Parts: sequence; C-alpha cells; structure tokens
Amino acid sequence: MQLTYAFVANIFLTFIDATVGYYAAPALAALVGSDADGAEESVRGIRRLLSAVVALYMFFNCLAYFDGIPWLLYCTTAVLAVDITAQMVIFRKMAGPRGH
Repeated sequence: MQLTYAFVANIFLTFIDATVGYYAAPALAALVGSDADGAEESVRGIRRLLSAVVALYMFFNCLAYFDGIPWLLYCTTAVLAVDITAQMVIFRKMAGPRGH
C-alpha cells in the first residue's frame, strides 16, 4: 500500500516538474548566454529535453511500482524532488529580486 502512495505522489511530482520546467526554460536558457535569436531555440531545446526527462521519470516510476522495487521508486521520488528544487532555485536566481 505504501508503494501505491509513492507511485501516485511521483505522478503529481512529475506534473509539477514539467510545469516548473516549462516556465523556467527561458531562465535556464539565459544561463547558456545565447543571443536573442539563439535564446528562442535554446528554450525550445530545453522544453524538448524536458519532455524526454518527464518520459524517463514516468518510465522508472511505472517500472518500480509494477515490478515492486521500492528502492527504485524512492530514488525516483528523490530525483524528482531535487530536480524541482534545482529548477526553482535557478529560476529565482535568474529572475532576480522583485520589487527592489
């Protein structure tokens, strides 16, 4: 039963990761330091990469749940949490302080 909760939580974490990644893509592209023309391509590339990463997260989530591998399920949860946190930190740093 505990694996079911982790499986469902990972599904929601994957949705959150995809949403944060989609909106953080311009800030992540700014890290590359490309010009105005290259920035749009960088954003598209990051968003394409994001879809591949989301597919991998869901693959490992399903593999771990349906094969009953708890350590893989919990590792997937940890990687998702670190990924979301890193994206939010980078996005906040690139957006800068607001209202100052």
